[in-house]
Amino acid sequence: MTEIYRNLNKACWSVREGGIVVAHVDAACMRQVSFHVSEAARQRAIRLGQRAVMAWARGILFEAPLQGSSERIRFNPFDSANFEMGDFIVREASLVHFLADGSCWGVL
Repeated sequence: MTEIYRNLNKACWSVREGGIVVAHVDAACMRQVSFHVSEAARQRAIRLGQRAVMAWARGILFEAPLQGSSERIRFNPFDSANFEMGDFIVREASLVHFLADGSCWGVL
């Protein structure tokens, strides 16, 4: 499956296949998405104050318009070890849009 994460250095989304970055894109859409966080990498980044790839989404790249029912999904390594939608922890979503402004919008 394809993985995607926010590349803070290039201000884009990095797309990985088999652990290798194959593209950098401004925006993308995925279906059957699961969210992952490496707690060890998160703790190391907090301890050292350095950026690192610690969280990503895994799913199937897909073309679809942004859904009106989409809600913002956030990840802040200093606040939580989870992706969150409002007050809820998000582990999976049926459809997720990764926008050029760095935001992530999903439909559970």
